Amino acid sequence: MACSLIAQSIGYVQMPNRSLVAWGLAALTFAGGAFLLIGLMTPFMAVLVAAGGVAAVLSWIPLPGHALSYSYPAILNLIVLSIAIALLGPGAFSLDARMFGRREITIPSSRNVSRP
Repeated sequence: MACSLIAQSIGYVQMPNRSLVAWGLAALTFAGGAFLLIGLMTPFMAVLVAAGGVAAVLSWIPLPGHALSYSYPAILNLIVLSIAIALLGPGAFSLDARMFGRREITIPSSRNVSRP
C-alpha cells in the first residue's frame, strides 16, 4: 500500500496540468506512503490516507492518471487497507514500535473457573 501511494505521488507530478494542487497532493501522498513504509505515525497517517481516498472517490480531488491502479476499486481497496492499518497499528519492525515499544496483549489464564 505504501509503494502504491508513492507511485500515486509520481502520477500527480506527471499530470499535464501541474498546478499547485497537483504538487500539494503529490507531496501529501508521497509523505503518507513514506511514513507508512517506515512505520512512523502509523495510525494518524493511515487515517489521513483513508480520508484522501474518500476525497478521491467522491471526486473532491483529481485522480492522478488513467492507469488501472488509479481506478475507483483500487482506491476503495486503499481505503479499506488504510482503515485496517489504522486499527491494527504499526508492525514489529516499525519506527513507532522502536520509539514507543511494542504493545502486547496478555490474556490471563482463568484458573478459578470450576469445570463440571
